[in-house]
Amino acid sequence: QATYKAWSEANPELAKQLEDAVADNVMAPEDMIKEIPEMNVEGGEATRVSGYKVIQEISKLVPHYVSGSADLHGSTRNYIDNGGNYGAGFDKTYAGKNLYFGIREHAMGTIMNGFAYHGLFKISGSTFLVFVDYFRPTVRIASLAELGRVSWILTHDSIGVGEDGPTHQPVETVSGLRVIPNNDVYRPADAEETVAAFVHSVTRKDGPTSLIFSRQNLEQNNALSAAERREGALKGAYVAKKEEGDLDMIIIATGSEVQHALKAAESLPGARVVSMPCMSVYERQSDDYKESVLPSSCTKRIAMEAGVSGLWYKYASKVVGVDRFGFSAPGDIVMKELGMSADNLLSEIESMN
Repeated sequence: QATYKAWSEANPELAKQLEDAVADNVMAPEDMIKEIPEMNVEGGEATRVSGYKVIQEISKLVPHYVSGSADLHGSTRNYIDNGGNYGAGFDKTYAGKNLYFGIREHAMGTIMNGFAYHGLFKISGSTFLVFVDYFRPTVRIASLAELGRVSWILTHDSIGVGEDGPTHQPVETVSGLRVIPNNDVYRPADAEETVAAFVHSVTRKDGPTSLIFSRQNLEQNNALSAAERREGALKGAYVAKKEEGDLDMIIIATGSEVQHALKAAESLPGARVVSMPCMSVYERQSDDYKESVLPSSCTKRIAMEAGVSGLWYKYASKVVGVDRFGFSAPGDIVMKELGMSADNLLSEIESMN
């Protein structure tokens, strides 16, 4: 105690960092989203690329945050610049913030849970989404044990992966993560929603977060401000485009399909578009807020996601999903052939009339 007291008095800033890490003290999410500069993305950008930008800011705001990958840093894009590499030998030191887990996803998951149980660092680990089944038991344990210090960065999130084919194109995987109790699954639609997803992952205290990012570029919903998208995404769902005039129907989408919903709604003045990056966080909002986003008076609803459709029937009477395995072709072709387009969404909406 005397040694620590002397050290803390000599190093007050480091002592505060250490005490905050032990107590898991971070700023409130509503404050943290304001500390991260606007992404200002014009045109398309993959959310894994957006995530790379955001993790640099998270590392500055949360000094005890570390991250690693199962040998896929170059693809998952979660390397912390200037963070150093963790370990011994080569260019590694024990001060490094980037961990190399090797191609062993289950070991990565168990090591991450160990970090959380130790109670000092916040940690994220990355791989392709389709490989989450290799460490699913560790996801279940983190959720059961309420390990809020843990999050997973899972990229290449759908049939949009493309040429790698159905072995690498997750269709059931996002829903499989959503049904694990206490696991918040965020699938953001653009760069600003990605900020909110990351902030949620490092500010949540009572359970882990799965961050689901795209390989392919996504259009940005710049009709709304960065603040509006961040604040809305922090609540799990929000109105991404308000209806013009009387509300006739609601289009619900998530991730890469929000861009198609917004495009389809351009020719539907009575349509509201709801972006729902995280079902479980939305369900924890007040009844008044949920009603403001999805008013019970509007029963004409359609949902869209490039994955299995089952869970979406809680919110919509019709779902445009992918209830089959994909195939090997460029990602945009696979998406179009399996119905993930604004044109097909409009056709499905017309069939509801």
